[in-house]
Amino acid sequence: MQNKKISRALISVSDKSGIVDLAKELINRDIEIISSDGTAATLRESGIQVRTVTEITGAPEILGGKVKTLHPVIHGALLADQDDPTQLAELKVLGPIDLLIINLYPTSGFDIGGPALTRAAAKNCAHVSVITNPNQYPELVASLDVGTSLEQRQKWAFAALLLTAEYDFALLKERGFELRYGENSQQSGALIASHLDEVLQGKAMSYNNYLDLDAAWRAASFCEDSVAIVKHGIPSGISKSPDALTALNAAWSCDPISAFGGVIATTHVVNGQFASALIKNFVEVVAAPDFTGEALKVFATKSNLRVVKLNPNSTNKTQIRSIRNGYLIQSADDLNNGGDDFNNWKLVSGSPVDSETRQELLFAWHAAAAARSNAIVIVGKSKGEEITAVGIGAGSVSRIDAAKLAIWRANQYSPGKLANSVAASDAFFPFPDGVHELAAAGVSAIVQPGGSLKDEAVIQAAQSAGITMYLTGVRHFSH
Repeated sequence: MQNKKISRALISVSDKSGIVDLAKELINRDIEIISSDGTAATLRESGIQVRTVTEITGAPEILGGKVKTLHPVIHGALLADQDDPTQLAELKVLGPIDLLIINLYPTSGFDIGGPALTRAAAKNCAHVSVITNPNQYPELVASLDVGTSLEQRQKWAFAALLLTAEYDFALLKERGFELRYGENSQQSGALIASHLDEVLQGKAMSYNNYLDLDAAWRAASFCEDSVAIVKHGIPSGISKSPDALTALNAAWSCDPISAFGGVIATTHVVNGQFASALIKNFVEVVAAPDFTGEALKVFATKSNLRVVKLNPNSTNKTQIRSIRNGYLIQSADDLNNGGDDFNNWKLVSGSPVDSETRQELLFAWHAAAAARSNAIVIVGKSKGEEITAVGIGAGSVSRIDAAKLAIWRANQYSPGKLANSVAASDAFFPFPDGVHELAAAGVSAIVQPGGSLKDEAVIQAAQSAGITMYLTGVRHFSH
C-alpha cells in the first residue's frame, strides 16, 4: 500500500501541549481541522481556523461535555473503508477523516468518547492515522509531505489500543477492591475480579495472600482430592487422599517449618476434623470449595484466620504480566496436553512401572507442574489411596540445586521415605548430575519432559543406575 496523504484531521485532546504548533503544521499543508469544542477554543485563540464537531453534526455537546463526539457522522468518517465507493457515498455530511489526534481525560473523568474514537481509528488504520501522545507529533509532522506509511499507521494503532487498554485497567483498579497495599507497604494494590471468592471470616486478604492462594489452588486442583500448602508462591507440601484430614496431615509433614504461616487450599469440602487439626498450627488462609457448619464453628475460635470459599466460576484462561516496556500475555498452563497423559509417555530407561507407581509418577508430574521452576518433586511410596510429596525443590536457579533441595527436605522431614520413591522434573535435565543425585538418594523412577542437548547422557545415567525414566515431551515452566 502506498503512503497516504492526509486531507482531514479530527483533534480532541485533554493534554494540549504542542497541539497549537502541530495544528499550524496541518494548516500550512491545507489539511482541514475538525475539533471538539474545548480544543477548538484553544486553537482559535492562536488564530487557527477550525470547524467544531457541534457545527458539523448540529448536535451540541450535552451533559457538561460528557457527550460530544459520540455521533454517527464522526464515527462514520473514521470507520469508512476509503477504497469502497459505496461506503464513501454514505458519508453525506462529512467526508473521511484521515487523522485522529487525541488523548484521554484523567481516569477521574472516566472518558467515554475518547476511547471510542481511538478504537475506531485504530480499527481502520489501513486508512486512518491515530496519534495519542505528543511524543508522536514530530514523526507525524515529518510524514505530512510524503504521507504516512501503513507500517506507521499500524504502529500508532497498536499504541492507541495499548493506551485504551491501560486506561480501562486504571479504571478497574480505581473501582476494584482496594487492598491495604501491594506486595510491599509502599505499593498500592487492588483486586480486580468479576467472580470474587467469598471471605467467610478473618482479617482482610492481602495482595500476597491472594498470590499464595492462587498458587495453592493451582497445586491442589492439578493434583485432585488434594491439600496444598504454599508459602511465597511455592508449595511446601502437597498430598492426595480421599480423606481430607489424611491429606492435610501428610502435606504438613512434607515441610512443617515452611508450612508455618502458609496458605492452604484443598479440593475437599472441609469438615470439623480437618478444621480442628488445622488450627493447631498458624495458617494465614484456608480455602476450599465449601465448609461444613462444624468446620466454621471451629475456625471461628481463630478470628484472624482467613477462611475463603472458592468461587467455582473463577477460572482465568489468560495470564498477563507487566514488564519494563509492555506486557506479556499467554494462555494459562494446564494438564490437558498430550504429554500429560501417561499413555503417551515414552519409556527410555528401565522397566515399565506397575499401576501403583504409575499413580505416584502422575502425582509427582502434576505437583511439579504446579511448582515454581526449577522444580523437582519427590513422591514417597503410596499408602493405600494416599500419595504424598516427601521432598519439593522449587524456585531454584539450577536443576541440580532443585534436586538437592528436594532430597534434603525428604531426609530432613521424611527420613526413610526416599527408598523406592519417584521424582518428576518440570523441565528437562540439562546434565546427568540431577539424575545421579536422585538415583543415589533412592529414587527408582523419574518422569521429565526430555528435549535437552544432553538427553542421551541423561538417559544413560538413568540406565546405568538401573532406574526407570519416562519422557513426556511437554514441559511446565513456571517463572
